[in-house]
Amino acid sequence: MPFEPDLIVLDAPAADHPFTQRVLEALPGVPVRRDHTPASAVETLREEAVDVFGAAKRQLVLTTFRGSFLKKCPGLSPGMVCCNYYVVNLIKNCVYDCSYCFLQDFLENNPLLTAFVNIDDLLVELEEEFREHPDRSFRVGTGEVTDSLALDDLLPYTDYLVPFFNRQNNAVLELKTKSDCVDNLLKQSDPTNVIVSWSLNPDEIVEQEEVGTPSLPKRLDAARRCAEHGFKVGIHLDPVILFDGWEKGYGRLIEQVFDTLPAHQLEWISLGSFRYRPNLKRMMQERHPHTRLLTQEHVAGSDGKFRYLRPLRNHAYDTLRTTIKRRAPEVDVYLCMETKEVWEGVTGHLPRADETLDRFFDF
Repeated sequence: MPFEPDLIVLDAPAADHPFTQRVLEALPGVPVRRDHTPASAVETLREEAVDVFGAAKRQLVLTTFRGSFLKKCPGLSPGMVCCNYYVVNLIKNCVYDCSYCFLQDFLENNPLLTAFVNIDDLLVELEEEFREHPDRSFRVGTGEVTDSLALDDLLPYTDYLVPFFNRQNNAVLELKTKSDCVDNLLKQSDPTNVIVSWSLNPDEIVEQEEVGTPSLPKRLDAARRCAEHGFKVGIHLDPVILFDGWEKGYGRLIEQVFDTLPAHQLEWISLGSFRYRPNLKRMMQERHPHTRLLTQEHVAGSDGKFRYLRPLRNHAYDTLRTTIKRRAPEVDVYLCMETKEVWEGVTGHLPRADETLDRFFDF
């Protein structure tokens, strides 16, 4: 069913913006509070809701963003190889409720589902940045603190972003999603410079840990439709989760991917292990008591995040990379938020030794 919030909190600076009016027209039956600030809305939830984070997903704040939209990926941490990724946050929080989602911790102080309506300011900023650095390749994603497409029918940012990136000579847009909400995106006639990527896991993990998300077959069918429309497609096997039988589970998943999508349409496949900061573990235990993700041993890395032991990660990455390359040798495979030592242990080299990945990676 299409998402419909329980309440819209309308911040005064956003009230007369055309994007705001477009959203309000799409939700005629949803109550709007113009005198209710985001801070007071959060305070009310803390007083009334048992699950504050879950309840906050049901209240949509329409506001403006003050400051610079474009930022380097926060995954850039000591000891980690960075893929030179840039992020733009037009929405905060997500309508899905994956047990492992870092937003439970990251947005704890202000968990309301928030949409920034001043997209015209964003486009001006991006235009200036891209023009100022014509020799730099920008890979810009909108799916860091939300799902890029889950609300695109209601908050149609792709109507503005896709035509803008179509015109760029040194930038690509990545729309990262777990959704199957691609109908609005497929209204765009030009797929140039746009990559639609899916975060995938085996059926066992989708059913147990990725609450509220579309099934794996629905995601793959959406990816197929985008590929047939001409969009390049990316796949993120992230987080890789080591459950009993994971080798068979991920083996089936990889076969499903290539049975659905032609290899030449895949821009990349990324691999990243399950990881979390200490406070997220507490929130997972409180909000998802049936999760099975915290039963194994995890150790803290140089970035403060807990991960599987390095030999387990190396084995998992090597297994998945070998399986992918056996089926499609031409597909680029890279590791997300990993150390140089793991990169070298799995691939035998750092990404700078791979011409197809070199344009994105930096140290």
